Amino acid sequence: MNIYQRVQKVMQAVAYVKKDKNVTGAGEGYMAVTHDNVTAMVRPHFVAAGIVLAPRVVSSAMVDTTRRSKSGNPAMRYEGRFAVDFVNIDDPADRITVELDAHADDYGDKAPGKALSYATKYAVLKLLMLETGEDDEGRLGPPQVEYTDAEQATIQELRDAALNGRDALKSAWQGLTKEQRQALSGELDSLKAAAAGEANA
Repeated sequence: MNIYQRVQKVMQAVAYVKKDKNVTGAGEGYMAVTHDNVTAMVRPHFVAAGIVLAPRVVSSAMVDTTRRSKSGNPAMRYEGRFAVDFVNIDDPADRITVELDAHADDYGDKAPGKALSYATKYAVLKLLMLETGEDDEGRLGPPQVEYTDAEQATIQELRDAALNGRDALKSAWQGLTKEQRQALSGELDSLKAAAAGEANA
């Protein structure tokens, strides 16, 4: 098997990695998935598929954040560009390389290791398209959709149509203008689900 076929085998075996660490600081708290948890979930499947991970540093820099500990130690930020190779053990030239940036702060000498762990973790998560329940893009919370009164009325009409099944919903949706469909596109999945639920009842 080539490396893409081997990666697909791992994708078939692992679909989700559970968040396992509560992270607090800077006025916010959230759950995150750790490097160790990702490794524990995927390592046996990489072994079975004959894939070795080989992370390497492409470039790096150490930056003084100007923060200091109570004892006066500087908080240094390690900023790195990493390449993580997913290598076919039967043909080491056959590989997939994921490049990404990572950085980490530390008052001691652990920042490079932290950044490497972060880069490797996310290379695995993104290559395998694993769900974690994390919402990195929306950590501050998704924007709230606000509809006009007319759009709210249209949504209600669509919901009423959905209660009469998919055919009525489809007919109501087709009766909207392009602009109305775009404005209400976020509601379509829930309306379809309502229609399907009514049909199965």
